[in-house]
Amino acid sequence: MKKSGFHRMVGVLALVVLAMPALQGTAAPKRDAVVGMWRVSVDFEGQAIPSIVSLSRDKEGQLSGQWISLWGFSPLEDLEHEGKTLRFKWVSHFGENDSTLSFAGTVARGALSGTLSHERGESKVEGKRVRPVPRPAGQWDVKVKVGDQEYPATLVIKREAKNKLAAEWQSQWGEHQITDVEFKNPELTFRRKSKVQDRQWESTFKGKIKGHTLAGTFAGERGDVSLEAERLGGALVGTWDLKVTSDSGNRRQILKVYPDLSATFGPIALDKVELEGDRVNFKTVLEFGDEKYDIAFAGTLDGRKLSGELTSPRGSRHVEGVKRGARQAKRLRKPDVVFVPTPPEVVDKMLELAQVTKDDLVYDLGCGDGRIVVAAAKKFGCRAVGYDISPQRVRESRQNVEKNGVGHLVTIEQEDIFTLDLSGANVITLYLLPSLNVKLIPQLEKLKPGSRIVSHDFAMRGVKPDKVVTITTENEYDEHTVYLWTTPLNKTDE
Repeated sequence: MKKSGFHRMVGVLALVVLAMPALQGTAAPKRDAVVGMWRVSVDFEGQAIPSIVSLSRDKEGQLSGQWISLWGFSPLEDLEHEGKTLRFKWVSHFGENDSTLSFAGTVARGALSGTLSHERGESKVEGKRVRPVPRPAGQWDVKVKVGDQEYPATLVIKREAKNKLAAEWQSQWGEHQITDVEFKNPELTFRRKSKVQDRQWESTFKGKIKGHTLAGTFAGERGDVSLEAERLGGALVGTWDLKVTSDSGNRRQILKVYPDLSATFGPIALDKVELEGDRVNFKTVLEFGDEKYDIAFAGTLDGRKLSGELTSPRGSRHVEGVKRGARQAKRLRKPDVVFVPTPPEVVDKMLELAQVTKDDLVYDLGCGDGRIVVAAAKKFGCRAVGYDISPQRVRESRQNVEKNGVGHLVTIEQEDIFTLDLSGANVITLYLLPSLNVKLIPQLEKLKPGSRIVSHDFAMRGVKPDKVVTITTENEYDEHTVYLWTTPLNKTDE
């Protein structure tokens, strides 16, 4: 069936949003002219398609970025910035079709503009920098201590024009007016005029924000009074990596929640994400030209994990998410083996022997630098997950995934492979020691019938392989063996 011009362009352009740089305070250093989050409009055949572009620098000052669409995300490639000139490319993944788009333009004085070239021609791009939400913004659950007594209140801090802050003090005891709110990371200061019955007084607050907590002291003519506060909804604030599952497959998405609980889901701006207990909800309306689509999420927050259902006119999709930083925070044991890369010829043979197709889900246990899952995604267009217990290997794998533009298909997780539920996979790849292969047998036995397991160089004692293949790499003296098993496993007494 032929796609309409608009829907075809949506497939090509996607509608972009990117992972955003860390939030800055109101007294931030002078900004990098190009780094930041940019809200742009792409003109296609008279239709204004909203998008967001974000750019950041690493510790070495190298510029990088990602584009995230309704169908997933792609890293920017061939990124160049010199003076006011900005150029980059990115690959749009839509269904089984990949399209390369090129941007050439300028960025200066808070504006980004240029031309996006694609298979259907060129589109004009115009946009402006998005102001970050200041760290103090949001609602704070406050406890003021006077002697042995605690008095609860709510402190609401909002961003106003020109990055100024305003605040409101909500309490059942008296009337209070907040003025002169200033934030110089991590210090927050403001003045408060208070009236309780016939008593009036003024005080000055000075405190520090650490994470989602605020602590400080009111100083005034009535003496010093301490304050402790916790941000309401703080557990939600941050960037969430999501996996959205439907009958047509999986896609990766990003939910960015700001300190005031406004958010961005993919390219969609959300006024507020609601958090009541462990229940998370948001609703919004997505507009395409004259058409409007209601989108809603209802789910559960469990520590640094988020799960629920996303509903739209196209049906319901299951969502699983992990908050960024959660994986790095894990304290796992040391790796069981030293990382030795699998030669490319052996990788190809393992995938060939496993008869991988685009409909498979490949798990690589001990993924190293991610070469097997990347090869599976590039060669067969299948989904793949790499697991490794080493933070260094996880970083290398994610860099490899981004470099090869397969982030819409491949996920890398820092996990202990002996704690995983492997039942969702169709193909398992291994390069472990024989004793570790044997240790995995109880998990492998839970795979669906017909699932394939391939191992580089090492057998699995007590399980008869279906095939054993020996290959020689470019070094004619370097021989490798690949073992194949198919579930249910054929156990023996050997």
